[in-house]
Amino acid sequence: MFRKYRNLKISRKMTAAFLVICFAAVSLSSIIISYAVMRNSNRRTEILAREINAQVTLGMENFISSCKGLMLAVLVDSETLSFLARGGASMAEQAESQTQINRLLFRLIKMQPALVHASILLDSGLSFQTGVTGETVDLAALAEKSWMRRVREDSETFSVVPMHAAEYTNRPGHGAVISAVQKLYGPSRQAVGAVILDLEKDSFVNLGDESLLQENLQGIRVAIESRDHRLIYDSALAEPETWGEDGMIRFELPDRQCYLIQSQELADIGITVHTIYPKATLFLQRRDLILVTALSVHACVLLSLLCAHLFSRSFTRPIDRLREAILRAEGGEYLPVKGSFNRDEFGDLIRQYNRMAERIEYLISQVYQKDLQKKDAQLIALQTQINPHMMFNTLETIRMKAVIAGNREVAEMTNLLGKMLRMTLENVNEHHTVRNELDYVRSFLRLQNLRFRAENTLEAEVPEELFSVPCPVILFQPLVENCLSHGSRGPDEPLHIRILGERIPGTGLIRFQVTDDGAGMDPDRLMQMADRLEQIRQGKFSMESATQDGRQHIGLENIAKRLHLQYGPEAYLEIVYSNEGGTEIAFRFPDQNGETKEEEEKAWTSGS
Repeated sequence: MFRKYRNLKISRKMTAAFLVICFAAVSLSSIIISYAVMRNSNRRTEILAREINAQVTLGMENFISSCKGLMLAVLVDSETLSFLARGGASMAEQAESQTQINRLLFRLIKMQPALVHASILLDSGLSFQTGVTGETVDLAALAEKSWMRRVREDSETFSVVPMHAAEYTNRPGHGAVISAVQKLYGPSRQAVGAVILDLEKDSFVNLGDESLLQENLQGIRVAIESRDHRLIYDSALAEPETWGEDGMIRFELPDRQCYLIQSQELADIGITVHTIYPKATLFLQRRDLILVTALSVHACVLLSLLCAHLFSRSFTRPIDRLREAILRAEGGEYLPVKGSFNRDEFGDLIRQYNRMAERIEYLISQVYQKDLQKKDAQLIALQTQINPHMMFNTLETIRMKAVIAGNREVAEMTNLLGKMLRMTLENVNEHHTVRNELDYVRSFLRLQNLRFRAENTLEAEVPEELFSVPCPVILFQPLVENCLSHGSRGPDEPLHIRILGERIPGTGLIRFQVTDDGAGMDPDRLMQMADRLEQIRQGKFSMESATQDGRQHIGLENIAKRLHLQYGPEAYLEIVYSNEGGTEIAFRFPDQNGETKEEEEKAWTSGS
């Protein structure tokens, strides 16, 4: 792993190091913050549960105090109730007393909006009732309820009856109610009856809006149980589907391993308030916190990756530009790095490289000038290898003697040879064109036909626009001579030679093809010659020519070397094919005449 890291680029090393540092810092910070937040969340949950428990307990105390206060009004009129309980009163007295009791119950309903029904049961059999919306109670059925009998037999003066079905009323669906019962005593401290106040289940506990919101969001449950573990109130219970045998629901605390439970008991009335909080909610909160933390860490890592990339690019951009310049220098292009650079170590390094590149370019130009001079000398040496040094005057004397002797054939041959030698020697350093080369090769072929009494023909298909193109001296003659030497099938089968010329569109090059219909080259010799020409094309050659293979090789190699030395690697010679049907040799070189025209057109356009 460390070895791979060492082989990475600087930008990736910086990015990786920046990411590791950032990830470690962000992860450690996130873990610490998450742990602190979860502990604080647990603490706040416990505090919230205790607050709700205290609030419910306080509400229960206020409710009980309110019920006792309401029932105190009934106790004030206990003499009236005792009078009714004793019996013996006239009908008028009973009617007046009953009216007073009904008014009293009506005032109780108005004073406590949570009440849905108020009843008074006397041991003498008399009963009184009133409801908020006109409900009536079957007081006989109420007296027979098991919980009512227990209340009468109990020694407690005030008691809260756990949640039960209001089957003794004519309310639709009956519903669940909670009853508060206050015993009535006569002058002799004997129980004469009881006051029963019925409340809706949902009105029994009055939580504030904030507590209700917390209860709904976090799943907090408030449950109240009696001394005998009967359910008085449960915030998580709507309308019970089934009741117990005594018309009530038995309450059991859930498992404390799954729930956080806060409890508080009202010992004077035997009521216990429970606030139950599911630990699964805490786990969900922790999961959400972990998820948010993980997303935050990933976001920070991505942001760090972007910052690291931008930060590393500011360092590596000049290095990349310097690297590109060095790679170009390896290919022979010593170009300076362009642009402005900071006054730091990277900027100093690039400026030093630019100075070095300029110095190398200057030294290369000096060496190149010397190399050109050397190439000129090599060209002269190559041309001298094939230029016969004969005296024009001697040839002219021979021609004149042949004319005097009447041998016109010898005279013509001598004239052609002198013309060829003069063209060769006088045009070495002068302007030599394709037209001159065509004249030269025609004279050569005519001379060869006279020597060997042959009828070989030459056909030149060269556009007239190429006649004025500059070219090296003695370019076509070695190729035509090669056709005569290795393509001829004998004096009875004359050889037909064609020279084709054309411009290669879009390249600035001229291509010539020399073809014949002769016998072709030997396959082994052809392969050897092709390899040598390819080496010359790549610049791998010396100035010494091989002689063991004959003049043909010297002629073809001579042309290939001269083209490479004068025009560079884009000019080369190749054997296209050579078989029993003939041979085709092609070569190409830059159109210097075309370049001159383009330069003149550019100069004219800029001058205009």
